Amino acid sequence: MRRTGIDRCVHRLHGVAVIIACIASPLIAFGVGDQTEPALGGYCPVSYFTVHQAVKGDPAQSLVHAGQLYHFATADAKKQFTQDPAKYLPQFDGLCTTALGGSYGNRIAPDPTVFELRDGKLYLFSSQRAKLSYDKKPESYIEQATQRFSKPAVGGHCLVSTLKQGKPVLGDATCPVPYRGYLYHFADGEAQAEFLKNPLAYMPPFGTFCTVGVANGKKFPSDGSRLRVFNGKVYVLFDADAEKKFGTDPAAVVKAAEANWPAVKDQK
Repeated sequence: MRRTGIDRCVHRLHGVAVIIACIASPLIAFGVGDQTEPALGGYCPVSYFTVHQAVKGDPAQSLVHAGQLYHFATADAKKQFTQDPAKYLPQFDGLCTTALGGSYGNRIAPDPTVFELRDGKLYLFSSQRAKLSYDKKPESYIEQATQRFSKPAVGGHCLVSTLKQGKPVLGDATCPVPYRGYLYHFADGEAQAEFLKNPLAYMPPFGTFCTVGVANGKKFPSDGSRLRVFNGKVYVLFDADAEKKFGTDPAAVVKAAEANWPAVKDQK
């Protein structure tokens, strides 16, 4: 894999959870752009560590890191974060540890006020009840959640390289980015950095769900092994049959999927 002076990716394992170690500088800060709702419900990621409490951040003290907007309680907290973001980011991109590490591996948003600091890492939970379940066997939940979160989305393909080359391109496990509850692999540091600058430019419009399925009003999760590029976007497909249907008239399929997506996306 090609490397340059700034083209270095490191797959860092902070104890058990996968965290990104970024190119050249650990922080990618840019305009709010694709995200208007703050991560962690607007709570300050640094305050969990400094005052051991969930503290609401100040919108005036904010920045975007890895495609997500963060608010900070103080200017000093913001400065601390910029010096070492990985230290303060929640494990599993903020997903509920109990749900991800439980029997079904569900990816559930957390209640940012329910948390634990363990071995210098921040774990979040969806409720006090979830936290109580976790307390009975924390190591087991963490281990299982780690295994599940480490499995990359879209079959480990690099979304940036796939879009540019017009065909599926596998990413490298040493170039990961946790983004909105999933882990993505990228072909190299250049692709990784490009994604971080504007994640929504590369994300499949219907997430990890089959485009043909959405066009028919259904949500079929895909392992991401089948990707097609059309009109500047990467689309996920479920199987060979869906890939054939998409290829016959991609414009019509995409149009139908776009019309259905608002109603389909919240289906269980």
